[in-house]
Amino acid sequence: MLAFAQGEAQEGKPAKEPVSSKPVSSKPVSFKPVSFKKDVFPIIQKYCLPCHAEENFNPSELSMDTYELIATGGKNGVPFVAGKSKESLLIRKLGEKPPTGDRMPLNPKKKIQEGKAVWMKDDEVKVIADWIDKGAKKN
Repeated sequence: MLAFAQGEAQEGKPAKEPVSSKPVSSKPVSFKPVSFKKDVFPIIQKYCLPCHAEENFNPSELSMDTYELIATGGKNGVPFVAGKSKESLLIRKLGEKPPTGDRMPLNPKKKIQEGKAVWMKDDEVKVIADWIDKGAKKN
């Protein structure tokens, strides 16, 4: 009996395709769980609660003290669409051209480093986006 190496054709059968070491998708997939309590809420506390605490007045009427208050939303509706970060107002408001109003956090000029306004870091926005994409769960 003859043994055939992968990729060699057996009589009457086509050669097998070599196994590729390249990923199927070029988009990186994060399998790390994202926790609202451990990963997302500390970012919200740092950037959002100075204005969006329940006891503070803000024009959007969005309080972000708890998951339940965030999920209730404000004048512009619920800030996230579970599973769809790109459609979520929260992510869109953190970008350079929000669909309504000003980019958040509203006053980065108070936080100046090396002569530049400090917005939320890209990796912090990504944590929130990953959490939304993975279902925006209270975990």
